[in-house]
Amino acid sequence: MEDLIRFGEKLFDELEIAVYRSRNVSASVELNEISMASTRSGAVTVIRGIKDKRLGIAIVDSDEPERIREAIEQAAKMSKLNGRDERWVSLPEPGKYRERQRSNYELKEASPDILVEKLLHGIKLAREKDSNAVVAGGAGGVSWEERHIINSHGVDVFQEGGAAYVYFELVGRKEGVVTPGIFDFDARRDLNLDVEGTVERAVQKVKWAYSVKASRNEDVPVILGPWAIAELFSYALLPAFSGERVVKETTPLAGKIGEKIASDVLTIYDDPFHPLSLEPAIADGEGVPTRKNVLIEEGTFRGFVWDNYWARVYGTESTGNGKRDLGSGGINIGFHNVVIENGKRSLEDLIAEIDRGYLVDGLQGAHSSNPDNGNFAVTANPAFLIEDGEVKGASVFLIAGNVYELLKQASEVTGEQVVIPFMTTMIAPHVKFENVKIAGK
Repeated sequence: MEDLIRFGEKLFDELEIAVYRSRNVSASVELNEISMASTRSGAVTVIRGIKDKRLGIAIVDSDEPERIREAIEQAAKMSKLNGRDERWVSLPEPGKYRERQRSNYELKEASPDILVEKLLHGIKLAREKDSNAVVAGGAGGVSWEERHIINSHGVDVFQEGGAAYVYFELVGRKEGVVTPGIFDFDARRDLNLDVEGTVERAVQKVKWAYSVKASRNEDVPVILGPWAIAELFSYALLPAFSGERVVKETTPLAGKIGEKIASDVLTIYDDPFHPLSLEPAIADGEGVPTRKNVLIEEGTFRGFVWDNYWARVYGTESTGNGKRDLGSGGINIGFHNVVIENGKRSLEDLIAEIDRGYLVDGLQGAHSSNPDNGNFAVTANPAFLIEDGEVKGASVFLIAGNVYELLKQASEVTGEQVVIPFMTTMIAPHVKFENVKIAGK
């Protein structure tokens, strides 16, 4: 790699080479049967070079030195076609990295057979627990990635690791009632996936859904589950913490560091080193050391996250939140592992205290939220009516509002946390919100 850097320095003022090697194993379920199993592996190398403040990017599906050399030459040609970026400062300098956590090489060698076995076991359990339920969909996957990032300023960092997940989507049919698709999942950095617990939770929600309850217009306590929280926050809230939006003046959080923006019960941070993290990365996508970045501490806004480019434009330092887009080769500001700090009590304790309210497992339409102001309008589905401290049945309703107003209505978070391996990777508890205005359907 050093030889390739020296070769590129003849063509560029600065050069970065990022090599990604991956192996992905997956298996899928459709209508109680395994529908597909596959293994994919490959390598991608991204070249970013700068000449006279002109950026050139090239991507090649290989880690072979000769192909990388050709990509460097191609990036040099691209840089000549691009305009000057007068805001460009430089690529990152080397930093101090944490010690890499020990990798689980069992994940690197995983075969589809392991996933098929777990999925078949889950299908069997689901049918045994509820003969009216169909495993309409589901999947299991194991991913492994090796990254090597090197640049002409001396950055040279290698990291590797993997994760596994499983999920099942159930649909129940009983006495003329067809439930919505209800799913549950598990994800971790080993192959000891909790298939039994995943199926048990999904079946319980299907059984609740056999009893359909009408919703109405009212202000009630609402408990958002981890998946619903991840959906809403990923689109309506988390983009506002991007430093790029500070520079472009498109975040409603500008100038509010140190101000109260949420309830005291909410502490939210990005931490790749959390014990439940699926990707304990020591460096971000451009080789900057990662760290824990607190976003909200007991309701108080603590700061933004930055990549190298926008940090230098703004006159601050990167927080290690540069995320590589392998499609374009560029770097965007993103999160490694967003954590909502847990509380002490169980979900059952929270439900037991509600005279009338709802438990929301999923939201539809969260992707249409507006992160520029925090406004959202979503359909709660599946959602479950709580009366007299017990779940009575399934319901559907609308919630429209502002995420920052909602943050202030949070009253408690559960002790249990769930790893969400999709969208923005998140570790989230259930969160109870008071006096949420809903519209019945």
